[in-house]
Amino acid sequence: MKRDMLRRFSYIESCLYWGGGITATQLGQTFDIARQNAQATIERYRQQNPESMVYNPSSKRHEASESFVPQHINQEARQYLNYLRGNSLCSRFWEDEEWGHLPVVDVEAVYRPYLDKAIVRLVVSAIHKQQTLQLYYHSKALGHEHLTIAPNHLVYADRRYHLRAYCYQQNRFIDLVLSRILEADLAFEDWVSSAEDEAWNEHIELRFTPNPALPEALKQTLLLDFRLEDNIYTLHVRKALQFYIERQMTQPDWQHQIPLWQSA
Repeated sequence: MKRDMLRRFSYIESCLYWGGGITATQLGQTFDIARQNAQATIERYRQQNPESMVYNPSSKRHEASESFVPQHINQEARQYLNYLRGNSLCSRFWEDEEWGHLPVVDVEAVYRPYLDKAIVRLVVSAIHKQQTLQLYYHSKALGHEHLTIAPNHLVYADRRYHLRAYCYQQNRFIDLVLSRILEADLAFEDWVSSAEDEAWNEHIELRFTPNPALPEALKQTLLLDFRLEDNIYTLHVRKALQFYIERQMTQPDWQHQIPLWQSA
């Protein structure tokens, strides 16, 4: 099946499962196709998934049947909401299909450390082409320094973008904050793959529990928010990201001035 048809099928399932149903007009407007083509797409979906969809004449919509099981989308609520948020962010970059019809106001997107587009372009290109870079970088500990790196992965943590890379001066893999790269140029060392990054490839389990010093009502709220079993919140993460997660989980709450969580 071609990619455009897969996207239409995914959209149909998104509307059936999360939106209460779909019409040919709705599908046509979303993908900018004629209503006749949209109706043919819906019929094709019905033929491939005959038990998944029924037509409701009173609402004039195709709706999910009681036996509906999606084949192209994730049923998890978090993934759907993440998609809505991601779609909202994508709309700032290019015009794309508005799948959700539910705008998500992203407060975190207001926080915007400066990013030099020329530097980001060079970093992204170096990751794709497996090239090394010479950086003039500012670190909180050492101030300005010259680094030679082999960039591997982009990471979003602490409301900013980071770069996971091998550093030739330190002979190890490190994390760099993209906004702190002041200058960048191509270097000529042999590129080092993240296959050698043990911390990136190792997955660990982090366990947290509500801080016992919190008011009882707040502890119960945390337990309800995360539906915790035995008061334990378990996360499975890359070891390389452990620092960011532990720092976020254990930072002081703005109201109570103590961490909401502690390591279990």
